[in-house]
Amino acid sequence: MSAPPLVWFITGTTAGIGLALVKHVLSRGDKVIASGRKIEERLASLRVAYPAEQLALLELDIAAGRSVLAAKAAEAWEMFGHVDIVLNNAGISAMCSAEEASEEYVSRMFAVNFHGPLLLTQAFLPFLRAHAEVSSVRPIVAFTSSSTAWTPLPFMTHYAASKAALSAYVEGLRKELKPLGIDAVAFELGGCLTSLGQPREQDFGSLGHKPMGLDKTEGGAYEQGLGELRGMFMADPMGYMPGDVEQVARAMVRVLKREDEETKGWSVRVVLGSDAHGAITRKCEEMLEVLGNWRETAWGTDREGVEGGVKGDFARAVSILEG
Repeated sequence: MSAPPLVWFITGTTAGIGLALVKHVLSRGDKVIASGRKIEERLASLRVAYPAEQLALLELDIAAGRSVLAAKAAEAWEMFGHVDIVLNNAGISAMCSAEEASEEYVSRMFAVNFHGPLLLTQAFLPFLRAHAEVSSVRPIVAFTSSSTAWTPLPFMTHYAASKAALSAYVEGLRKELKPLGIDAVAFELGGCLTSLGQPREQDFGSLGHKPMGLDKTEGGAYEQGLGELRGMFMADPMGYMPGDVEQVARAMVRVLKREDEETKGWSVRVVLGSDAHGAITRKCEEMLEVLGNWRETAWGTDREGVEGGVKGDFARAVSILEG
């Protein structure tokens, strides 16, 4: 007997990776609650192609705040009676110097990339905990993060900071949820040719930030640095952003349907993209070199008489493999 279809709730589904995820999940016979802004308009063709028994649409602004997101989570749960996988995919990005970014710009970046997914997850968790107690399927809370959580790029400092916060949150979240029968994972993606770097007017336009950072830096102190970064990506977009949206979606779905769990186990942080894998590997190697250079200084700050280091229960608590 074949397993019953899973029910997915996915944010940020009107374009890019989110839309590819919805299409791939539907093609595999699972059910999807697709959410986003102007969702009925932007997914009208999918609404026609799939029956209401398989696809539901939910208007959602991930930055709407706690009370709105709590109401949306409850509404989503009722659509198919439960949710097996909550996939926090919505995100925004833009380029701006660290000095010139306004408070509103930084707040919006974190509201969409970090605070919104956090609040939505809080809203879903009581439902998921109850579902885990009666379901044969272990629920999952998943997040679309970025390799820049490990390797921040200049002029994308705020984006990288929001994704670093997200990945750290997910790693801790997994350790809290594992005993309750719920899994968590952050997908740390490399570069893909999507619209992520081209924020919509409602994201940053009203704050005076044009797409790709073409605003305050023109003629300013950071014009050359930003120009060099933009030039690098424009000169070879396929080379610096090698990811294929469809392949990324397939890989994420494969992980979330646990198709490699027998051989690879469950990982709380999954890197996708050759550029992401290469950059993070290099960062880890460099970090080990830095740690080696500064080991004597680090260990020299302990109190007299303590053994030092990490061991026992604390070692298990901070482990990415045992959490």
